[in-house]
Amino acid sequence: MKSLDELLDDLADYVGISESSCVSLPPDAYLSKELAALEVATIFERSWLCVGREEYAPRPGDYYTIDVMGEPVVIVRGMDGVLRALNTACRHRAMPVVTGKGHASRFVCPYHSWTYGTDGRLIGAPHMEGSTVFDRAACRLPEYRLESWRGFLFVNLDDDADPLEVTMAPMGRATANYRIEDQTEVFHYETTWDGNWKLSAENSMEYYHHIGLHAGTVGVQMPAKGTYFPEEPAVDHTFTHERCRIGEEFLGASDHPLNPRGDLGSLTREEKETGYLVYVFPAFTMAMRAGSNNWLSFRPDGPDRTRVLGGYLVWKDLVSSDPETMRARAELIEKVNAEDALATTELARTMKSRKAPRGPLSPFEKTLAQFYAYLGRTLAGA
Repeated sequence: MKSLDELLDDLADYVGISESSCVSLPPDAYLSKELAALEVATIFERSWLCVGREEYAPRPGDYYTIDVMGEPVVIVRGMDGVLRALNTACRHRAMPVVTGKGHASRFVCPYHSWTYGTDGRLIGAPHMEGSTVFDRAACRLPEYRLESWRGFLFVNLDDDADPLEVTMAPMGRATANYRIEDQTEVFHYETTWDGNWKLSAENSMEYYHHIGLHAGTVGVQMPAKGTYFPEEPAVDHTFTHERCRIGEEFLGASDHPLNPRGDLGSLTREEKETGYLVYVFPAFTMAMRAGSNNWLSFRPDGPDRTRVLGGYLVWKDLVSSDPETMRARAELIEKVNAEDALATTELARTMKSRKAPRGPLSPFEKTLAQFYAYLGRTLAGA
């Protein structure tokens, strides 16, 4: 296996390379424990990571827990109505004070019954009167940075990171007409895929694989040959994107479940007649159509496992006005996600071969070249 220095040299070579002459990453880049550890420390512990949506905790007291790069986190809407990301380890002996999801006005540690408010402050600690080092005011559940973007919730483990808007603003301008803030989830997806996170990322930023992997699902309406690229993303390199034309036979009147429905007045003709794939570095993707959004967020769990969180969104008014179509869409997206999971797991297995290739990228995969350049800039630096 290549050393970490050799892999960083390979990544550095992608910075400034012509997209037409780009080849895929070295297979060892998906297997190396040293590179995986560097990615966590350099990228994932310093970046905004999508951890769900505001609708997962709509009422005061609603909460759900999530592992964020090994950090035990509860996303809770406090009794004051404020959403927070709190560490779940009790300030006494570190037992998790809450697991799973649900509704509570306070969190009670199951070990020694220390009790915390939904804002993290300690409100009860039995039999601590004789301790000379107990400071009730100092014993509160630590808070992580949590910010919202159009209904999506993001956590950053780095207290000194730039605000979320710095990352999301360029992509936000590109997607403004899609009215993401007016969407709600009709299909939830949360699992672990066996394979390196970069395999999942690459699969989620190009339409080229519609020709094979999705030939019987979304590739029917959006064949790979319809791929093209809008103008280059902003020079700050926060995201990459591409579009795919919908087949002419599906434009206009059609009963296909993915066809646009509802008020399309905010969208341009291009936005109505194409799929729009946006990937925000390091690990957040949205595959959008008019009025819908199939989103995924990736978090590495070692070099060979990827935690996947996602869902399928539609405009809120469509949920009640066209429930049958929404169910049909959810069933289709479930099949699509299963196909994408298969790609990650099969590629992960093949990358272990001593004869695994570094293949030439298709012109339809220039988003991958931009992703590799991002990795080079971020991990290899100068």
